[in-house]
Amino acid sequence: MFRNLSTYGLPLSGRPSELIELALSFGFDGMDLDILDLQKQAEIYGLTHARRLMVSARLKSGCFHLPVRLDAPDKEYEAGLSELPGVLQVAAGAECKRAVANLAPGSDEHSFKDFFELHRSRLHAIGSLLAPHGIMLGLAIRPEHSVRAGLKHPFIHTFEGLLGLVMSAHDRVGAIADAWALHVTGEPVSMIGQVPAGRLVEVRLSDAPRGTPSDALLPTDRLMPGDTGTIAGGAVLKAAATAGFQGPATPWASRTTLAGRGREKIVRLAGERMEQAWRDAGLEILPRWFAPVARDQFGRPIEDLAEGVVVAAAAESADEATAGRGA
Repeated sequence: MFRNLSTYGLPLSGRPSELIELALSFGFDGMDLDILDLQKQAEIYGLTHARRLMVSARLKSGCFHLPVRLDAPDKEYEAGLSELPGVLQVAAGAECKRAVANLAPGSDEHSFKDFFELHRSRLHAIGSLLAPHGIMLGLAIRPEHSVRAGLKHPFIHTFEGLLGLVMSAHDRVGAIADAWALHVTGEPVSMIGQVPAGRLVEVRLSDAPRGTPSDALLPTDRLMPGDTGTIAGGAVLKAAATAGFQGPATPWASRTTLAGRGREKIVRLAGERMEQAWRDAGLEILPRWFAPVARDQFGRPIEDLAEGVVVAAAAESADEATAGRGA
């Protein structure tokens, strides 16, 4: 298992070199990929050049978001599916073997049975495209009562229900074990052990406000791991480790709960909280090869402690200028 940073899981933006430096500085071993941006860069400069920053930083590729909406109208779904092979080729070339997608909380048009069959059929088609590249697709639920309250036909919103879909789908389809979702649904952490072997794709860690009933929790209530101690992140990691999971564990929090904090403070806090969860789970913490870059009062690097990462900002600027002239 490795500590993974996601700009979807936390409200982060910036140049790839800046985000990579933050990930390294605060103890992360991997990062999610913006697969569509990487594909665009690979088309212009070649894949080796496009992924050079991740390679020089020795960061593992975490996950990428599947650019196909599982519940999309037929025409939109078919268009996305037709473009998926090119995306998967780039992902495989970047050694990113995990895609992720969210299940819709429900539907006004489809009954539960029909919606389940629609997903099962589409997941089989997608799984057939994933298989040649050795890529797994992890599914996440949206467990909050509020997101399905106005829908005519609620869909899967428990981990138990998710496992039912996973076990009926293509064998390249798996589950995401989300600490927040387990807390909201009230399901035991031990259920992580029920995921079929090799089909646990990602672990997500969050926390929740103290004293709020689970059926009253909103997506905007999702806190940084360790904020209140309501959700025991270490127990989730331990259950995943016991199940033999070796993939990414990612901090996840709502943008609203982190408002007003700069990106460096967010990543620093996330790194500290993930390290504590690692210790709580009894997992080994390996020494870091990277030392944070010392900066002056204006935020400029004083010495280049991460060769190929800190200096990459200049290379990125040159790439952008070249692309702009060619546009």
